[in-house]
Amino acid sequence: MAASLHAPRLLPLLPNPTPSLGRPRRRQQRRFAPVAAVPPSRNGSSAGTDWCPVPPDQRPVNEYEALAASLPFSWAAGDLRVYCSRLAFTGAAFALFVGLPVAAFGGRGDAVHLALGATGSGILAVTLAVVRMYLGWAYVGNRLLSATVECE
Repeated sequence: MAASLHAPRLLPLLPNPTPSLGRPRRRQQRRFAPVAAVPPSRNGSSAGTDWCPVPPDQRPVNEYEALAASLPFSWAAGDLRVYCSRLAFTGAAFALFVGLPVAAFGGRGDAVHLALGATGSGILAVTLAVVRMYLGWAYVGNRLLSATVECE
């Protein structure tokens, strides 16, 4: 009765290419080499950083380096005067090439409406660029400061 309560024991299916008529073959044991995880060093050396389970492109340090090398995010790493001049150039270019034609197409052609439309679009472009840079740097900064890193 106790045997009927338990599930039947399933045996793995092993391939049998040629049945042998002689003595049964001994089963070969698999040998595994023990692999010890190397803990990260605390003295700042780079030894032992290969054991990290996070993929290399998702490690916070590599994300920081990639972000610092990308085009709009690298502006914040430079001088404040250069950063502001690049933002001003971006806003002026957006106002001239996008905002002014859109404002002219809108109907009224007087200079005040054209200037306000172009200036508003330039300010909007600069605001979106600054918010995007802030969010990118904040994301990488939070990953650098967190104790655990989530993989995507």
